[in-house]
Amino acid sequence: MRERRCFVQFIHPGGEHSPDQGDLKFWNRDAHRRKFLKGRGRYVESGELREDDIVFWGEWEPESRVLARYSDRVPDGPHFLYEPFFVDHHDGAWRQNTDPFVFDERFHYTGCLQHTRRGPTQLRFLAPGSLVLFGSCREKSRFVVDTVFVVGDYVDHSARDWQETLDERVSCIYRKVTLEPWYGGSVPEGQSHRLYFGATPERPVGEMFSFFPCRRYDSSEPGFARPEVHIPGFITRHLTQGKKMARDLSVAEVAELWEQVVGQVESQGLALGTYAELPPEGGEGGRRVEDPGSVGRC
Repeated sequence: MRERRCFVQFIHPGGEHSPDQGDLKFWNRDAHRRKFLKGRGRYVESGELREDDIVFWGEWEPESRVLARYSDRVPDGPHFLYEPFFVDHHDGAWRQNTDPFVFDERFHYTGCLQHTRRGPTQLRFLAPGSLVLFGSCREKSRFVVDTVFVVGDYVDHSARDWQETLDERVSCIYRKVTLEPWYGGSVPEGQSHRLYFGATPERPVGEMFSFFPCRRYDSSEPGFARPEVHIPGFITRHLTQGKKMARDLSVAEVAELWEQVVGQVESQGLALGTYAELPPEGGEGGRRVEDPGSVGRC
Protein backbone atom coordinates (compact mmCIF):
# COMPACT_ATOMS: atom_id res chain seq x y z
CA MET A 1 0.00 0.00 0.00
CA ARG A 2 1.38 3.40 -0.97
CA GLU A 3 1.25 6.75 0.77
CA ARG A 4 -1.65 8.95 -0.33
CA ARG A 5 -3.09 12.34 0.54
CA CYS A 6 -6.64 11.72 1.73
CA PHE A 7 -9.79 13.27 3.13
CA VAL A 8 -11.07 11.01 5.91
CA GLN A 9 -14.36 10.87 7.77
CA PHE A 10 -13.31 8.97 10.87
CA ILE A 11 -16.12 7.66 13.08
CA HIS A 12 -15.45 7.16 16.77
CA PRO A 13 -17.84 6.62 19.71
CA GLY A 14 -19.92 9.68 20.55
CA GLY A 15 -21.21 8.84 24.02
CA GLU A 16 -20.37 11.05 26.99
CA HIS A 17 -18.44 9.88 30.06
CA SER A 18 -20.22 10.00 33.43
CA PRO A 19 -18.38 10.33 36.77
CA ASP A 20 -17.63 7.17 38.77
CA GLN A 21 -17.56 8.45 42.34
CA GLY A 22 -18.95 11.82 43.31
CA ASP A 23 -17.29 14.33 41.00
CA LEU A 24 -14.46 12.01 40.00
CA LYS A 25 -14.06 10.04 36.79
CA PHE A 26 -11.36 7.38 37.04
CA TRP A 27 -9.13 6.33 34.14
CA ASN A 28 -11.42 4.62 31.64
CA ARG A 29 -11.11 0.83 31.28
CA ASP A 30 -14.06 0.43 28.93
CA ALA A 31 -15.02 1.63 25.44
CA HIS A 32 -13.97 5.10 24.28
CA ARG A 33 -16.23 8.04 25.02
CA ARG A 34 -15.98 11.83 24.86
CA LYS A 35 -15.76 14.50 27.55
CA PHE A 36 -16.66 18.17 27.57
CA LEU A 37 -13.44 19.72 28.89
CA LYS A 38 -12.17 23.00 30.31
CA GLY A 39 -8.58 24.16 30.08
CA ARG A 40 -6.26 26.96 29.14
CA GLY A 41 -5.85 27.20 25.39
CA ARG A 42 -5.40 29.16 22.21
CA TYR A 43 -7.98 29.59 19.50
CA VAL A 44 -8.65 31.43 16.25
CA GLU A 45 -11.72 33.66 16.25
CA SER A 46 -12.57 36.28 13.62
CA GLY A 47 -9.17 35.60 12.07
CA GLU A 48 -7.25 36.42 15.26
CA LEU A 49 -5.27 34.06 17.47
CA ARG A 50 -6.33 34.47 21.11
CA GLU A 51 -5.60 32.81 24.46
CA ASP A 52 -8.01 32.21 27.33
CA ASP A 53 -9.78 29.52 29.32
CA ILE A 54 -11.75 27.48 26.80
CA VAL A 55 -14.26 24.61 26.69
CA PHE A 56 -14.34 21.90 24.06
CA TRP A 57 -15.35 18.29 23.33
CA GLY A 58 -12.48 15.82 23.17
CA GLU A 59 -11.03 12.48 24.10
CA TRP A 60 -9.31 12.28 27.48
CA GLU A 61 -9.39 8.77 28.94
CA PRO A 62 -7.38 9.34 32.16
CA GLU A 63 -8.84 10.90 35.28
CA SER A 64 -10.93 14.05 35.44
CA ARG A 65 -13.04 16.03 37.90
CA VAL A 66 -16.54 17.43 37.34
CA LEU A 67 -16.52 21.23 37.48
CA ALA A 68 -20.17 21.72 36.51
CA ARG A 69 -23.33 19.70 35.93
CA TYR A 70 -25.71 21.04 33.31
CA SER A 71 -29.38 20.59 34.16
CA ASP A 72 -30.48 23.14 31.56
CA ARG A 73 -28.75 21.53 28.57
CA VAL A 74 -28.74 22.64 24.98
CA PRO A 75 -29.94 19.92 22.54
CA ASP A 76 -27.27 17.18 22.39
CA GLY A 77 -25.10 19.27 24.69
CA PRO A 78 -22.99 17.98 27.58
CA HIS A 79 -24.22 16.78 30.96
CA PHE A 80 -20.87 17.54 32.64
CA LEU A 81 -17.91 19.87 32.38
CA TYR A 82 -14.63 18.15 33.29
CA GLU A 83 -11.21 19.32 34.38
CA PRO A 84 -8.68 16.75 33.08
CA PHE A 85 -5.70 15.37 35.02
CA PHE A 86 -3.96 12.01 35.28
CA VAL A 87 -2.45 9.67 37.83
CA ASP A 88 0.73 7.78 36.92
CA HIS A 89 -0.24 4.16 37.62
CA HIS A 90 2.31 1.40 38.15
CA ASP A 91 0.12 -1.68 38.56
CA GLY A 92 0.41 -3.05 35.02
CA ALA A 93 -3.37 -2.95 34.50
CA TRP A 94 -4.74 -2.13 31.05
CA ARG A 95 -6.31 1.29 30.58
CA GLN A 96 -7.70 3.09 27.55
CA ASN A 97 -5.39 5.27 25.48
CA THR A 98 -6.21 8.78 24.27
CA ASP A 99 -6.10 8.95 20.46
CA PRO A 100 -6.40 11.55 18.95
CA PHE A 101 -4.57 13.74 21.45
CA VAL A 102 -5.16 17.49 21.10
CA PHE A 103 -3.06 18.76 24.01
CA ASP A 104 0.29 20.58 23.81
CA GLU A 105 1.75 22.44 20.84
CA ARG A 106 0.89 19.84 18.18
CA PHE A 107 -1.96 17.38 17.94
CA HIS A 108 -1.06 13.66 17.78
CA TYR A 109 -2.81 10.71 16.18
CA THR A 110 -1.45 7.17 16.13
CA GLY A 111 -2.73 3.63 16.18
CA CYS A 112 -6.51 3.65 15.95
CA LEU A 113 -7.84 1.89 12.81
CA GLN A 114 -4.37 1.85 11.23
CA HIS A 115 -4.59 -1.96 11.14
CA THR A 116 -7.31 -4.57 10.78
CA ARG A 117 -7.12 -8.35 10.84
CA ARG A 118 -6.34 -8.19 7.12
CA GLY A 119 -3.35 -5.90 7.59
CA PRO A 120 -2.53 -2.18 7.45
CA THR A 121 -5.13 0.31 6.23
CA GLN A 122 -4.68 3.54 4.31
CA LEU A 123 -4.70 5.36 7.67
CA ARG A 124 -1.26 3.85 8.22
CA PHE A 125 -0.03 5.62 5.05
CA LEU A 126 -1.41 9.16 5.03
CA ALA A 127 0.63 11.79 3.22
CA PRO A 128 1.23 15.28 4.64
CA GLY A 129 -1.72 17.52 3.87
CA SER A 130 -4.25 14.76 4.55
CA LEU A 131 -7.35 15.86 6.47
CA VAL A 132 -8.98 13.63 9.09
CA LEU A 133 -12.32 14.59 10.63
CA PHE A 134 -12.72 12.75 13.93
CA GLY A 135 -16.39 12.68 14.82
CA SER A 136 -19.48 10.71 15.65
CA CYS A 137 -22.87 9.86 14.20
CA ARG A 138 -25.66 11.32 16.32
CA GLU A 139 -29.33 10.33 16.01
CA LYS A 140 -28.33 8.17 13.00
CA SER A 141 -28.50 11.25 10.77
CA ARG A 142 -25.86 13.80 11.80
CA PHE A 143 -22.07 13.67 11.64
CA VAL A 144 -20.64 15.90 14.38
CA VAL A 145 -16.92 16.65 14.77
CA ASP A 146 -14.69 17.12 17.79
CA THR A 147 -11.23 17.11 16.14
CA VAL A 148 -10.11 18.35 12.71
CA PHE A 149 -6.65 16.92 12.09
CA VAL A 150 -4.37 18.13 9.29
CA VAL A 151 -1.33 15.89 8.85
CA GLY A 152 1.88 17.90 9.09
CA ASP A 153 4.57 15.25 9.37
CA TYR A 154 5.01 11.84 10.97
CA VAL A 155 7.30 9.18 12.38
CA ASP A 156 6.84 5.40 12.22
CA HIS A 157 7.22 3.18 15.31
CA SER A 158 6.56 -0.34 16.58
CA ALA A 159 6.65 -2.37 19.79
CA ARG A 160 10.35 -3.05 19.15
CA ASP A 161 11.51 0.55 18.90
CA TRP A 162 8.83 3.01 20.01
CA GLN A 163 10.58 4.11 23.17
CA GLU A 164 13.84 5.00 21.40
CA THR A 165 12.19 6.29 18.21
CA LEU A 166 9.77 8.64 19.95
CA ASP A 167 12.10 9.77 22.73
CA GLU A 168 12.25 13.59 22.75
CA ARG A 169 9.56 13.69 20.02
CA VAL A 170 6.62 13.58 22.43
CA SER A 171 5.83 14.79 25.93
CA CYS A 172 6.13 12.59 28.98
CA ILE A 173 2.38 12.93 29.47
CA TYR A 174 1.62 11.70 25.94
CA ARG A 175 3.90 8.75 26.53
CA LYS A 176 2.01 7.86 29.72
CA VAL A 177 -1.57 8.41 28.57
CA THR A 178 -1.34 7.13 24.98
CA LEU A 179 1.78 5.20 24.08
CA GLU A 180 2.20 3.13 27.23
CA PRO A 181 -1.47 2.05 27.29
CA TRP A 182 -1.30 1.32 23.55
CA TYR A 183 1.78 -0.88 23.75
CA GLY A 184 0.61 -2.33 27.05
CA GLY A 185 -2.20 -4.00 25.13
CA SER A 186 -2.10 -6.86 22.63
CA VAL A 187 -0.24 -5.08 19.81
CA PRO A 188 1.76 -7.60 17.69
CA GLU A 189 5.49 -6.99 18.02
CA GLY A 190 6.10 -6.69 14.28
CA GLN A 191 3.17 -4.35 13.61
CA SER A 192 4.27 -0.79 12.91
CA HIS A 193 2.24 2.37 13.35
CA ARG A 194 2.53 5.95 12.26
CA LEU A 195 2.48 8.84 14.71
CA TYR A 196 1.10 11.86 12.90
CA PHE A 197 1.85 15.39 14.08
CA GLY A 198 -0.83 17.94 13.31
CA ALA A 199 -0.22 21.07 11.28
CA THR A 200 -0.46 24.30 13.31
CA PRO A 201 -1.14 27.97 12.50
CA GLU A 202 2.62 28.53 12.84
CA ARG A 203 3.44 25.48 10.69
CA PRO A 204 0.48 25.07 8.31
CA VAL A 205 0.15 22.88 5.25
CA GLY A 206 -1.37 24.79 2.35
CA GLU A 207 -2.66 27.35 4.90
CA MET A 208 -4.46 24.53 6.76
CA PHE A 209 -4.02 23.75 10.45
CA SER A 210 -5.51 21.30 12.94
CA PHE A 211 -8.19 22.48 15.35
CA PHE A 212 -11.00 21.48 17.69
CA PRO A 213 -14.28 23.43 17.88
CA CYS A 214 -14.34 25.45 21.09
CA ARG A 215 -15.62 28.49 22.94
CA ARG A 216 -14.18 30.84 25.51
CA TYR A 217 -15.20 29.59 28.95
CA ASP A 218 -18.23 31.32 30.45
CA SER A 219 -19.56 29.87 33.71
CA SER A 220 -23.07 31.08 32.87
CA GLU A 221 -23.33 29.03 29.66
CA PRO A 222 -24.49 25.36 29.59
CA GLY A 223 -21.93 24.13 27.08
CA PHE A 224 -22.48 23.48 23.39
CA ALA A 225 -23.29 20.61 21.08
CA ARG A 226 -20.59 19.31 18.79
CA PRO A 227 -20.97 21.01 15.40
CA GLU A 228 -22.49 19.13 12.52
CA VAL A 229 -20.47 19.02 9.31
CA HIS A 230 -21.83 17.84 5.98
CA ILE A 231 -20.05 17.82 2.63
CA PRO A 232 -22.02 15.86 0.00
CA GLY A 233 -19.95 13.11 -1.58
CA PHE A 234 -17.31 13.23 1.15
CA ILE A 235 -19.30 12.80 4.35
CA THR A 236 -22.02 10.21 4.98
CA ARG A 237 -24.32 11.47 7.71
CA HIS A 238 -25.58 8.06 8.85
CA LEU A 239 -22.18 6.30 8.98
CA THR A 240 -22.01 4.85 12.50
CA GLN A 241 -18.59 3.18 12.53
CA GLY A 242 -15.38 2.80 10.56
CA LYS A 243 -14.28 5.43 8.07
CA LYS A 244 -14.98 6.95 4.68
CA MET A 245 -12.08 8.11 2.55
CA ALA A 246 -11.33 10.08 -0.59
CA ARG A 247 -7.83 9.32 -1.90
CA ASP A 248 -5.19 10.98 -4.08
CA LEU A 249 -6.28 14.58 -3.57
CA SER A 250 -4.06 17.58 -4.17
CA VAL A 251 -3.24 19.99 -1.34
CA ALA A 252 -5.47 22.55 -3.06
CA GLU A 253 -8.39 20.11 -3.17
CA VAL A 254 -7.99 19.24 0.51
CA ALA A 255 -7.71 22.93 1.38
CA GLU A 256 -11.06 23.61 -0.30
CA LEU A 257 -12.65 20.90 1.84
CA TRP A 258 -10.93 22.25 4.97
CA GLU A 259 -12.35 25.72 4.24
CA GLN A 260 -15.85 24.21 4.05
CA VAL A 261 -15.35 22.54 7.43
CA VAL A 262 -14.07 25.78 8.96
CA GLY A 263 -17.02 27.72 7.56
CA GLN A 264 -19.56 25.26 8.94
CA VAL A 265 -17.95 25.16 12.39
CA GLU A 266 -17.75 28.95 12.63
CA SER A 267 -21.33 29.36 11.37
CA GLN A 268 -22.44 27.42 14.47
CA GLY A 269 -20.91 30.03 16.76
CA LEU A 270 -17.67 28.19 17.53
CA ALA A 271 -14.00 29.12 17.37
CA LEU A 272 -11.06 27.03 16.17
CA GLY A 273 -9.06 25.69 19.11
CA THR A 274 -5.43 25.17 18.15
CA TYR A 275 -3.81 24.40 21.52
CA ALA A 276 -4.89 23.00 24.88
CA GLU A 277 -2.58 23.02 27.88
CA LEU A 278 -1.30 19.61 28.95
CA PRO A 279 -3.37 18.28 31.87
CA PRO A 280 -1.38 18.00 35.11
CA GLU A 281 -0.41 14.91 37.03
CA GLY A 282 -2.15 14.50 40.38
CA GLY A 283 -5.61 15.46 41.54
CA GLU A 284 -7.61 18.10 43.32
CA GLY A 285 -5.28 20.69 44.79
CA GLY A 286 -2.31 18.49 43.88
CA ARG A 287 -3.55 15.56 46.00
CA ARG A 288 -3.43 12.12 44.44
CA VAL A 289 -6.79 10.65 43.51
CA GLU A 290 -6.78 6.86 43.57
CA ASP A 291 -9.01 4.41 41.75
CA PRO A 292 -10.20 1.96 44.45
CA GLY A 293 -10.42 -0.80 41.88
CA SER A 294 -6.65 -1.11 41.36
CA VAL A 295 -3.51 -1.44 43.47
CA GLY A 296 0.22 -0.88 43.31
CA ARG A 297 0.60 2.89 43.11
CA CYS A 298 3.73 4.62 44.20
